[in-house]
Amino acid sequence: MILVLDPQATQALVDDVVSRVEARGWRCEISRGEEQLVIGVSGDGDPSEIEALFAEHAHVDVVPILSRQEYQKLRLRRRLMTGVAGGLGLLTALGAGFPVIGFLLPPKGMRGDREFVKAATASEMERRKAKSIEAFGKSMLLIRLEGGRYFAVSAICTHMSVCKLEWHAERDLLVCPCHGGAFDVYGNVVHGPPSIPLATHKVEQIDADLFIRREG
Repeated sequence: MILVLDPQATQALVDDVVSRVEARGWRCEISRGEEQLVIGVSGDGDPSEIEALFAEHAHVDVVPILSRQEYQKLRLRRRLMTGVAGGLGLLTALGAGFPVIGFLLPPKGMRGDREFVKAATASEMERRKAKSIEAFGKSMLLIRLEGGRYFAVSAICTHMSVCKLEWHAERDLLVCPCHGGAFDVYGNVVHGPPSIPLATHKVEQIDADLFIRREG
């Protein structure tokens, strides 16, 4: 887990937090960034012990090591609640039983990540328009519909892999120019000859950026 303090935290406060943790058999590593001071905590004890230790200390946030999806949700909630522009960033494991300390950056730092890829900014996506993108080694179309709804759909027809789909805004369909097949924004076949739906990917908006998640 990690402990997060204000970047302006005094050395006396940091020393006090570290001594409290180490007195209970845990190990600490400190990383001071521009937007927060992070103390990585590792050991074989019960994590709830650390959470209870700082439950009444508003100056210390206890953050468990999360999956990437859980982390993104946590970060978004924290930004909405506090209005702080910065964030924690990616956690990098340095080995089994070793402290996990990543240097945490804003979402733009996630470009090229294995699970997420930045596809566009919301401002460049006009309503009912599509943008051709390359993500995870595949050609896709990023589509915006009414209500700020975004869809990422494979741009390659499942009938013939040499045919690239085109977005028809007036019909809200992806149409194959080769044989006239058509798909909706959910990847469903609405007009043959294709019989296999398109692969789709979840689109997540964080601040002004649009990210595509690997899993379909």
